[in-house]
Amino acid sequence: MFTHSGMFTTSGSVHDLVTVVILIGALLSGYAGMTIWARKGGKGFLIGSLLGVLGVFILAVATPKQAETDSAARSAGLVRCPHCAELISHQARVCRYCQREVATPAPAGAL
Repeated sequence: MFTHSGMFTTSGSVHDLVTVVILIGALLSGYAGMTIWARKGGKGFLIGSLLGVLGVFILAVATPKQAETDSAARSAGLVRCPHCAELISHQARVCRYCQREVATPAPAGAL
């Protein structure tokens, strides 16, 4: 149970320390991956935490799928301009990028 090999008196304490360091590293990598990917319009905690530094690098280099970007934009109240495809407010009457008029959606219940 107890071993004496140099400066460590128990093998369990080294194992516990390594486990804690790996767990903290995974959490920090997950948070970094989540932060990087959220700025790009996606969710990346799982990739960052499972793959560590490599996962954070992958999330930093990768680009989100169009569906993820559109989903994040809709939740922020943005829609794509039908003329230039830039993201604009859903209440906009004129696109701020191409300066063209944007048709406003019909009110709910109107035919």
